[in-house]
Amino acid sequence: MARTNVHRLRVAFSDCDPAQIVFFANYFKWFDTSFAELMGACGVPSWRETAAHNGIIGAPLVDAQATFRNSATYGEDLEVESWVEHWGRKSFVVRHIVRRGETVLCMGREVRIFAVQDPDDPLRIKAVPIPEDIRALCS
Repeated sequence: MARTNVHRLRVAFSDCDPAQIVFFANYFKWFDTSFAELMGACGVPSWRETAAHNGIIGAPLVDAQATFRNSATYGEDLEVESWVEHWGRKSFVVRHIVRRGETVLCMGREVRIFAVQDPDDPLRIKAVPIPEDIRALCS
């Protein structure tokens, strides 16, 4: 079974739109933060450390989706539960569920890769096979 992590947050006034509900883009920001928290909870070193160790500079998105079920407003406490649902050869799928108590607010899906700087073009990155040590830490 995949390791999960729960990231807790309080919705700030600045997270909301004029209707006083969370602006949709903030869910994607929270997914990204929750992914970083998941990697840390699994014991994956910082990107600075992986860059020094094996050249991996991060895990950028190649696809992101969200389904919105209920709204939230400022002052509310939320939880984002995150886990790696599927490991491919070079990409992996991360799932997120945002809850306020027992109420599901949003469900997200991200497809990510592990990236190194492209040796042929330093302005670009390229995907590399998923390191077995990182897969093992998160499984």
